[in-house]
Amino acid sequence: MLLDSSFIVASETLTEEPDGNSYNYVSHYSIEINAPVETVWANLVNFGSWMYEFEMEPISGQGELEGQVLRLYEGQDFFMQVTKAIANELLVIVNLPSSMEGELSTGVAVTSMREIEGKTTVNLTMSRRYTWNGSGDNHLKSRRQSKTFNENTRALWNRFLGKLEELSMSPSVYG
Repeated sequence: MLLDSSFIVASETLTEEPDGNSYNYVSHYSIEINAPVETVWANLVNFGSWMYEFEMEPISGQGELEGQVLRLYEGQDFFMQVTKAIANELLVIVNLPSSMEGELSTGVAVTSMREIEGKTTVNLTMSRRYTWNGSGDNHLKSRRQSKTFNENTRALWNRFLGKLEELSMSPSVYG
């Protein structure tokens, strides 16, 4: 289990756009893992091993990291695509445009890594843009503004990054 002290940063921010129908939801997490960057990278790009609560089903681009498309949620048309990978340094993933319950979304996640004295700092920033096309109030936006949603989001990424840390420090991988 990941200790809270392992996090350097954990934050979520929702900002509204002037049009009244769009908003941005940005999350940033940073963790220091006591393992070399090569080990952390190898686990990071094995998405399903640490983001285990998502489906992570490869749809296309198998065998190549850049260009690979994965389904995040079983039975839903919600996909991510790896758009840039610089081994041991940078990973850029986009959430391909999707629609759920009247809300359109797209997003980008940037993960950067840096090793100092055998410890790897992983910085993950996700920015999602949502536009409401449904009728009435946007119940999804209201949910994302809630304290409970933010606590659940932070707990999810705490579990994921904790798993990344666990895998990277496993004696079978790093010893």
